[in-house]
Amino acid sequence: MSSSKCVKQPRKAYTKEQHEMTHSEKLRLIDDELNSFYKYCQQAGFTEEEMDIICQPLVAAMRRSWLQLVFRGTLVLIVLGTLACLAAQLDFVGTHFTALSRLLLIKVLPIWNWQPLYYENCMINNPFYNDYTITEEDCVTCEALETIDRLSDVRYRNLVDNYLNRDAPAIITDAMDSWAVMNTDYFWFDNITHVNKIIIAQRISVIFSKTIPCLYLENERLMETVPCALTSNLRTGSSDLAAFLRRVHAPEVAKWFVHWQNCDINAVKVLRKYYQRPYFLSSTVSPAHFNWVLMSSDYNSPSYKKVELDSGLIALAQLRGATQLRLTPINPCNSSCPELIADLHQGEMLVFTNVMWTLEYAPMRGLDNIAILTETVWEEDT
Repeated sequence: MSSSKCVKQPRKAYTKEQHEMTHSEKLRLIDDELNSFYKYCQQAGFTEEEMDIICQPLVAAMRRSWLQLVFRGTLVLIVLGTLACLAAQLDFVGTHFTALSRLLLIKVLPIWNWQPLYYENCMINNPFYNDYTITEEDCVTCEALETIDRLSDVRYRNLVDNYLNRDAPAIITDAMDSWAVMNTDYFWFDNITHVNKIIIAQRISVIFSKTIPCLYLENERLMETVPCALTSNLRTGSSDLAAFLRRVHAPEVAKWFVHWQNCDINAVKVLRKYYQRPYFLSSTVSPAHFNWVLMSSDYNSPSYKKVELDSGLIALAQLRGATQLRLTPINPCNSSCPELIADLHQGEMLVFTNVMWTLEYAPMRGLDNIAILTETVWEEDT
């Protein structure tokens, strides 16, 4: 009896061996047992339907386990996403995240050139979309135009019915009377290029001061942006806008012009600080998706400068100085419709839809000029 008690039980030895098995070995053991069970069922003559019934508890348990795993993963993603959204509301978190993202994109640039995709207007091209093509039948809207009308105290419906939907341009003489930037003498090139200025404005016998935020040379985000288009008589050797602005900021540089397009969302948003929605546009009209800056200093040239614009509603606001404009009908209407030439003075705004027209400008001689142009999506009968 005593000797039999000293003998180790086989079951215990098996348990220890099973406990020492690795995870992959356990999976292999289960797989072998399932294969053996499947072969046994086949040899026993079970049909596929009967085998499905026998294995139903195992299949249901595996399905429940998989659903629980998916649910837990989804819950974790929701929690992490919520925390990320809450953290993004904090300025310092958003700034650091943007900086890290920028560094990461710069690192992957040698592997993947993402810049063309970044500056694309659309992520996916619509194969069924075609740009509207001007035909000779469309030329009837401009063949009787002789001048660009000057309007004031204009109503939105009147502007749409009598001008925009008829492809007729108009100059609004009181478009910017309420703009803060127009009611101060402390706004000039430095506000666009470098130095902060103080507005001292008087409205209804109340004097208040407001800092005009500096733009490119003191804004880290704008320093890194590259304009989609830049034209100037000063050659910088690249499209580096910051280098160009440093150059024109120097007092010894004279007789120059420049215009550039902001399509980077940061640059578009910052430039919006200098203008607002014109009073004559409905709130249903979407905000400008692109904007331009046009500047010149004592630049005298008989040649007009062409501005390459997308189709839409165009508004050119003359903040300082004056500009001579030329609207040329697009082919085939250039043979039946006249060119329209007008002077845009400080505080005036040119408004038109450029389906029919191309815009060119010439800075007025002996003046320093600043203008802002906006491009907005426009649908007829908006």
